[in-house]
Amino acid sequence: MLQKTGFSDVTLINIVLTTAAVFTLFITFNLYIFSEKKIDRANEQRLIALQLVDQLRQSSNDLARMAKIYLMNGNPLYKRFHQNILDIRDGKISRPDGYFYVYWDMVLGNAISPPIGDRQGTALLDLMRQSNLTDEELGKLTDAKNSSDSLAKLEQKAMEQGEANNRTNAADRYKQAFQILSDENYHKAMAKVMKPINDVYLLINKRTLAAVNDAEKNAFQLRLALIAAALAVSLMLWRSYASLHTTLGGSADEVQAQISKIERGDFSTDTTIKPGMGNSVIAGLSRMQNTLQANEIERKRTEAELRIAAVAFESQESLMITDARGIILRVNRAFTETTGYTAEEAVGQTPRLLKSGRHDTDFYRTMWETINHTGTWHGEIWGRRKNGELYPKWLTISTVRGEDNKITHYVGSYIDITELSNAKIAAENASRAKSEFLSSMSHELRTPLNAILGFAQLLEQGPPAPTLIQTGRIKEIVRSGWYLLDLINEILDLVAIESGRISLSLRWIPLHELLLECVTMMEAQAKLRNITISFYQPDQSLLLYADRIRVKQVLINFLSNAIKYNCENGIIEIVCNPASTPNQARISIRDTGKGLPANKLEQLFQPFNRLGQETGPIEGTGIGLVLAKKLTEQMGGTIGVDSTVGTGSVFWFELPASGGFLTC
Repeated sequence: MLQKTGFSDVTLINIVLTTAAVFTLFITFNLYIFSEKKIDRANEQRLIALQLVDQLRQSSNDLARMAKIYLMNGNPLYKRFHQNILDIRDGKISRPDGYFYVYWDMVLGNAISPPIGDRQGTALLDLMRQSNLTDEELGKLTDAKNSSDSLAKLEQKAMEQGEANNRTNAADRYKQAFQILSDENYHKAMAKVMKPINDVYLLINKRTLAAVNDAEKNAFQLRLALIAAALAVSLMLWRSYASLHTTLGGSADEVQAQISKIERGDFSTDTTIKPGMGNSVIAGLSRMQNTLQANEIERKRTEAELRIAAVAFESQESLMITDARGIILRVNRAFTETTGYTAEEAVGQTPRLLKSGRHDTDFYRTMWETINHTGTWHGEIWGRRKNGELYPKWLTISTVRGEDNKITHYVGSYIDITELSNAKIAAENASRAKSEFLSSMSHELRTPLNAILGFAQLLEQGPPAPTLIQTGRIKEIVRSGWYLLDLINEILDLVAIESGRISLSLRWIPLHELLLECVTMMEAQAKLRNITISFYQPDQSLLLYADRIRVKQVLINFLSNAIKYNCENGIIEIVCNPASTPNQARISIRDTGKGLPANKLEQLFQPFNRLGQETGPIEGTGIGLVLAKKLTEQMGGTIGVDSTVGTGSVFWFELPASGGFLTC
């Protein structure tokens, strides 16, 4: 049994402290977010207040400008604009969209339309009262607005002075009107408007900046508290991990492995208990394994006499039990149904009763040598039913030994695999028919496809010369045609390999010449993506024992994939090294692409599996790697891939070789 580990004391305290630290971190984080929002609100309120104050200042300047322009050109439109400004400020007409800063500059420049004034708006002072302005600030702004209204009346007086009907004194009237808008009294009146506005600017800046600074100071303090809380959570998590590790006596994986061994019935105790871990979970599991192992030994000893009956009556297979001399003692119902012999007919006979005559003496001698040496034998064998019919069966023969380790009984179990054998034959026939069909269809497709490619190339060459659009479409036909032709050729190669009809010309070929040919062929394609192909040229004496055309086909496939799935401005490196297998060389193609996760590497060599890239921009048939693998294996080699996500992939193959570094 597991002894007390102290889990409820130390670990529980760590869990409580960790929970408290996480809760503190949560509260601190929310307070920090609230403080940041408070800063945003303070800045937003400051901006709104400054915009309203600036609108009052801008309206005073715009009123003065409209009056002066009217006096200069006499256009009544500017007098109307003067009144529009007053009406908008007093809320008599609605405020236009974007009524800030340069609105009237845009109107004067005909960039936007003047206000329509078809509905009532909100007075500027009312907007100020609805904002967060203080009473002192509102008082000063009210004074400024009243002063601006008085100044507007003075401007209206000047405009009326300049538009009198008596033309005899026109020059004097314009002079008097401009005198009104430029004398010392006018500037004092304007200063009386701007002075309280300037005071309000200072008050708002002082008040709102103080609020922003307070909020930022509070946010900084909460930020420090948040960091401290995060560090506390990290510390408590580490303490909890250390406490749990001590309680378990190792990692969770080690505990799981120990439990899995017990679950599998493996009660061997090869676990090393670390010093100070005598009361850990792993130590308890180890003691449990010792107890279970002792119980298992006792159980096996107790069940030894019951094993024969248990096997005979619980199995759904045909069963036959003999003594050490091979005399049949018992058979089950499945046996009688399969062979046609009744239990009475079989008991007392030997298994020779079921011999088919298809196996020679050497077969049976080897079978019994295996049984007596290992205690079991299984394999496919032919049997004979009572009616003389022969049938295949999967036979398993096991020995039963006594306490002295001598064989006391033989137990034979088998299943009739007639249907399985027939299905296997049917599958082989279907596979052969499939290969013949694919081969025939591929040949039938290649003939018209060659004609399509030929005519497309003739159209491309002219005459007459095709148009630009026609040239693009013809190139697409040619590109698609070559793609389909490559697919058909790869299918034909695959069918030839699977049907055993492929012909290989194995001979010793110089590896350095082969690599130079392949690199030369692929350099143009690599330059299109600014990819550099580099390789250390192997010793000219290094030879591969392979089919030159087929190994070149494998290399071209690897290089093509390395170019297509590489990054722009990437690198492809070709490396030749001795393989782990004696007298073989490994050729590796390394790229700097995105790489592949480990769980997808096995799918690379499945037919038509492009790992989700079927609809992507990169063309491919999904057969190239499958064909490369089968060709390499046909030439007596092996193929594989190593990949790391974010770093790239290494595709390699190994073939028999001699010379070069293999002689060192």
